[in-house]
Amino acid sequence: MENQHHNSIHDSDVPTSADTVRAFANFLRVVQQRKSYVIWACVIAGAFGALYYFTEPPVYQAKASLLVSQSNSDVLRNPGAEQSTQTGFIPTYEHLFSKGKVLAGAIQRLKNQPPEMLVDLAPVPKNQWIEALRKRLSAKATRRTNIIELTYNSMNPKAAEAVVNAIVDSYTEFMNKHHKDASGDVATILDRELVEVAKKLEEKHSEYIKAQHDAGQYIGEGGNDTQHPVVERALRVNEHLIEVQKRRVDLQASLVAIHNAVRDDGDLRHHLASFEPQVAKELISSVLGVSPQTSENLNTIERKLFEDRAKLETWSAHLAERHPIIIRLTREIGNAEEYLKNHQSSVQERMAKIDNTRLAPILISMVEQRISKTRAYENELDSEYKRAEAAAIQLNDSMANLQRVKGELNRLTGLHQTLMNRLNDIDLGKEGGMRVKVVTDPIASNDPVAPRLSLVVLFCLFSGLGTGIGTVYVMDLLDDRFRSPEEMSQQLNLPVLAMVRDLPLANETGVDAIHVHVAPETPESEAFRTLRTTLAFSGQDTERLAVTSTEPSDGKTTVLVNLAVSCAQAGRRTVLIDADLRKPGLSKIFGLRNLPGLSDALRARGDVAKESRMRVQATGIEDLDVLPAGPKSSDPAELLSHSRLAEIITWAATQYDQVLIDCPPTLAASDALIVGRLADGLLMVVQPEKNHRRQVVRAVSSIQNMNINVIGVVANRIGDDKIGYDAYGYGMEYRDESDGDDESDKHVIPFDQTRSSQSYPRRRAA
Repeated sequence: MENQHHNSIHDSDVPTSADTVRAFANFLRVVQQRKSYVIWACVIAGAFGALYYFTEPPVYQAKASLLVSQSNSDVLRNPGAEQSTQTGFIPTYEHLFSKGKVLAGAIQRLKNQPPEMLVDLAPVPKNQWIEALRKRLSAKATRRTNIIELTYNSMNPKAAEAVVNAIVDSYTEFMNKHHKDASGDVATILDRELVEVAKKLEEKHSEYIKAQHDAGQYIGEGGNDTQHPVVERALRVNEHLIEVQKRRVDLQASLVAIHNAVRDDGDLRHHLASFEPQVAKELISSVLGVSPQTSENLNTIERKLFEDRAKLETWSAHLAERHPIIIRLTREIGNAEEYLKNHQSSVQERMAKIDNTRLAPILISMVEQRISKTRAYENELDSEYKRAEAAAIQLNDSMANLQRVKGELNRLTGLHQTLMNRLNDIDLGKEGGMRVKVVTDPIASNDPVAPRLSLVVLFCLFSGLGTGIGTVYVMDLLDDRFRSPEEMSQQLNLPVLAMVRDLPLANETGVDAIHVHVAPETPESEAFRTLRTTLAFSGQDTERLAVTSTEPSDGKTTVLVNLAVSCAQAGRRTVLIDADLRKPGLSKIFGLRNLPGLSDALRARGDVAKESRMRVQATGIEDLDVLPAGPKSSDPAELLSHSRLAEIITWAATQYDQVLIDCPPTLAASDALIVGRLADGLLMVVQPEKNHRRQVVRAVSSIQNMNINVIGVVANRIGDDKIGYDAYGYGMEYRDESDGDDESDKHVIPFDQTRSSQSYPRRRAA
């Protein structure tokens, strides 16, 4: 059970979108609190930006658009193919603008112009002029087009235009010269390759004709799906061979069955069914001694009977039942059926008299004869299949060789055609060559492209904000403490209900260790009365309060005890429940460690009210009782998860005006979450000088994620040097009216700590 509660806590620690938004909002509050760092960062970035803007010399830019195209036979034959043919060369053409020969040609042209056109090159040594132009030049092709955008940055707009014009002229001259020089060399190489390919093509064509002849005349150009007759013949022979083999196996099985029947003196007549009907009929006639003429007469009568039945069916649809034709056909059909029936009976009687001695030799002889005939046919088919198979294998090799030769022939044919097209392209391109056309003339911008005021402002703004926010973030990481109650309240999104001074250490136990009871008139005690009043006027149900902290030793038990005494002093019947079953500090203060308490009541089986009332202890302070923790449990979380805890708290609320529950620290155990769900609200005790801010934020977030009402925060152990306006901003001069104007009795206390004169009615026992 405890593991399940711990898992729920860990699950609540997993960042969610709500946690992210909350963390971002908290960081915005931190930025707002340290906004001076952000402002100073923006001011410094703005100063550097202004210095750069007013000291950097202006830069002007000239642009030109060039269309690079190539005249070839493919373009002439298929104008739509121009883009796909030429775009692959565009990166090369683009890269040529930055090459040394093109830039050197541009420099030679610039030397013939006025000196102001060399304003960018004048401060640079002559041997570095090409590199200087390359740094200021940019050539970029427009995607999926043959257009190249050429830009040049200069300190003089007229010089920028002149440089772009010089580079375009040098580039055009270089491309034309290079193309004409390369055309002759390429044509010579292509002619040589064309002769070699033509020779190979002729040889391969002869080889293809021979391979086609070896494969047979049946093969055609489009007959990929037609099966060769040799292959079909082999398949058909194989099918017949399989059928004959099956028939031979069946006959051999019948022969074995007949021999077994003869040996066992079985009936051989049913073996006649293994033969075809005609063969079986002839076999029966032979055994019975029926002449062939008799068999022929029977066949004639059967055919005549079939014809008469057909005639009778036809005439019956048109003639009456007593018509002479109908009567004659009916009589003839009856006579034929009677004759066949008598003959069948005679045959059956004679068959019944036939014994195995007469039938066996005939059956065995006939079966052996059929087996011999079938085996001979099988051998003949097997020899034929082997010949057909060898022919098919030889054909397969010939066809494979034919396909290989055909592939080589197609490849050489394509290569020959490509070389011919390339030669035609070169011949057509000798006049046109590469064409570089200026689509947009070089025009320099009237306004400088650098530095630009808008970009400088945006850069300064973003760099200042980034630096300032980064500085705030780093400082926030290094300073993991709450610097003021306002910051604590904003980051936790909870009110700071009270700030408690660092109470003097008490060596005693029991009521003498409670500061509000021992010294009720001190400023330290006034903080607890302020907390009591704040809770009373908070507008929330605060009759059942649980108190916890982030870590151990934050003083939650001390705050709880002093708050309880303050409530009792105000006339409210108050009960303290020590639910810290792990380290029961409340029971230790009152010296009740060895007495029965909450753990016994949770384990008990009897009435909750009776079991709880038996274990409540008086403290010696009027209207204040304590339910100690009781014996320690091996699994406190599981014990607190029992439904009796809710019944005990409900019983306490009916018997007392105020129920205060001491819980373990949130980050140490999940017990506070279990108890907090049963109370009206939960108080978080924070020690600013000890607790890390992120741990407190995480603890509060984990509590709120469990839908537990966190009423507020109590800042504990605040030193006298931090209680005033300088550090925490809260505090005021408090003096006892009975002491007049004695400055020595002044005390600094948090909030408006005027003692409440409010009285509380006692709650009657239910």
